[in-house]
Amino acid sequence: MVVGIPNGNLPDFQTEEQADTWVSSYLAPLVADTKIVAISVGSEVVTNDPASTPYLLPAMRNIHTGLTKAGLSDIQVTTANSMAILQDSFPPSSAIFNVSFSTSFMKPLLDYLHSVGSFLMINAYPYLAYTVDPTRVPLDYALFQAQQPVDDPITGLEYTSLFDAQLDALYFAMEAMGHSELKVVVSESGWPTKGGQGESGATVENAQTYNNNLAARVIKDAGTPHRPNLPVDVYIFSLFNENMKPGAESERNWGVFNVDGTPIYNLDFGGGNASISPTSAPSPITPPVNLTADNSRRTWCIAKPGVSNASLSAGVNWACGQGKANCTLIQDGEPCYQPNTFQNHASYAYNSYFHDNGGNAASCDFNGTAVMTNTDPSYGSCLFPPSLLSSQKNNGNSSSTACQHSLFHWSLQFIPIATALMLRPS
Repeated sequence: MVVGIPNGNLPDFQTEEQADTWVSSYLAPLVADTKIVAISVGSEVVTNDPASTPYLLPAMRNIHTGLTKAGLSDIQVTTANSMAILQDSFPPSSAIFNVSFSTSFMKPLLDYLHSVGSFLMINAYPYLAYTVDPTRVPLDYALFQAQQPVDDPITGLEYTSLFDAQLDALYFAMEAMGHSELKVVVSESGWPTKGGQGESGATVENAQTYNNNLAARVIKDAGTPHRPNLPVDVYIFSLFNENMKPGAESERNWGVFNVDGTPIYNLDFGGGNASISPTSAPSPITPPVNLTADNSRRTWCIAKPGVSNASLSAGVNWACGQGKANCTLIQDGEPCYQPNTFQNHASYAYNSYFHDNGGNAASCDFNGTAVMTNTDPSYGSCLFPPSLLSSQKNNGNSSSTACQHSLFHWSLQFIPIATALMLRPS
């Protein structure tokens, strides 16, 4: 776990006594049961909250001193920064820090991190670079899927992802300032699942692609082209959506989970492909017209062929979440998980919801992505329960349980600054 000190609290750590009290009263009682690896003092202070800049280094020094006094010197002290601390970032080898504060802020900060054996935290968002300039930043390059590498004309290093280019730009900038020894930890990186005008790249598919490719990259223990032997630790931003956050639509939609705890999509920390399960409720349903109520006929509800994966994903997650369908059997390792396709998982989830609602025709629509059939879709040990088609809504209580997603097969740690998931090389 990384504990964050909000920018507004930096004035409360301007003396050793203040920091000592915080460490002894609040932090020390936690360490017996919680693995705390660092204190991130402030977030993007110099670029987003410059008025707090004078308080940052004194607070870091005092907190570090307080940790040392308390025998907690194994907990590092650092601060998170945005990529805006760089004046130029391409080519990576020419990157330098913003000239307006490189001497007054970055040099003292890097010197201090070196003196206490700590690391620099950076919030790296290829999504933002793509959104600002999509003509010069290809989407596949931002998503770790570049077909052709981008070359640094000075060093000849090749980059297949903007993420690695951003990290190397930071490493080169630190080297230009005399600090080639410092490590970079990515305190925030991720991709939004929904956006407004001018945010066409904010989709569930892109978010899952980015974060799963990011996870696969971390699992390989790979460094960057410039630092190939230095694996990267990454925090995925963010664990939950922030539905009350102001600003652009994307600001509220960076989470892997919705605010109610239902998953938006699945993360795969095993190097495979996890299926997407977005949680947008379907629009008002309309009964299909190809079948009429006939209580003498067995009926199933399945995913309509030819429907997009994104639409099927929305229906699956609604059925397994808000719809409270029993989706246990389509989880990894269960009888209906294979074939691991949107069509198969959606069919099982739709039929489960349809069955729990008494074969009500109106419960087999899912925004037009479902259709009823008289052909049993069961296969092998994966059994689809049949229904007797009913035209009446089932007002009884469903016995189904909410969909439980076994998503994470990795050591997760949380950073309060970003409510994030920790990815650490194996």
